[in-house]
Amino acid sequence: MPAELIADNIEDDPLRQAQTEVRHLKATIAALREEMENLSIATEQSVQEARAQSFDEIKQLRETAGALRDSLEDLRFEKNQAVQEAVANANDEVVQLKATVGALRDELEELRFSKDKAVQEAVAHGNDEITQLRGTAHELREKLESIRFDYEEKLQAQARDTRDEVGHLHQTIQTLRQELEDKN
Repeated sequence: MPAELIADNIEDDPLRQAQTEVRHLKATIAALREEMENLSIATEQSVQEARAQSFDEIKQLRETAGALRDSLEDLRFEKNQAVQEAVANANDEVVQLKATVGALRDELEELRFSKDKAVQEAVAHGNDEITQLRGTAHELREKLESIRFDYEEKLQAQARDTRDEVGHLHQTIQTLRQELEDKN
């Protein structure tokens, strides 16, 4: 049979037309399934990449928080060490002043009658020095309190910034999740 007759027979035969249409529909379904699988794989890869990126950001944030904690501990240690040194120096000065006062008392007893005026001047000088040292100790206490206050303000600001950044990251993660759910 010539090709024209076969084509006419196919067009005229509804069974063949239906079979041809079924083959075309099956081919279309297979192509659509394959496209859906490819889309599903691509979506899964995007989700995995987003998760990996989120995990990396979380890891970096944790490392940053750890570094900040270490810095805070170092600052606390330095502050405590400075306070201890200041207290030790003040205690040494007090011991020295007590020794000086004791020596002055001994000298006063020995020279009470002959050098009364000289001893009184030495005591007055010692009192002035004590007053100055007390003033210096007071100023040092105020400076230490000011430094502590500044450190606390910086730490609070850093904690606030960290909370804001974590909140922003959570919001970004939520937005990405919503976008992925909307796509699916």
